Amino acid sequence: MGYAELRELQTALTTASDLASTLQQAPTRHDAARLVDVLRRALSVADALGAETGPTGCAEHPHGAVDPLYGDREDPLPPGYGKCLLCNDRRRRADAHHPHPHLRPRRPHLKLHGRPRQTA
Repeated sequence: MGYAELRELQTALTTASDLASTLQQAPTRHDAARLVDVLRRALSVADALGAETGPTGCAEHPHGAVDPLYGDREDPLPPGYGKCLLCNDRRRRADAHHPHPHLRPRRPHLKLHGRPRQTA
């Protein structure tokens, strides 16, 4: 277990405790949903602690940070993105430079010296 995973688990459990302690006698649906989301995150991190791949499930960064948007219903990650923040950041940067690589205009072929090519 790395420091990042332990810190993430502690943060999730502290947040869950804070949310639970502020609940009133009749919590709203939104309050309950927030608590469930935080508890799921804590459970996911705790479950990944013993896994060989780490919490990110990434072979390259097994003990890296988990993307905070992973599992977010309101702002979901694009298709193909995983839990690894480092890999997702790399994907975001690549997408920002080439949002639609197949739609980029092709460079016209350059003519050498402006003369027609002679064949022998």
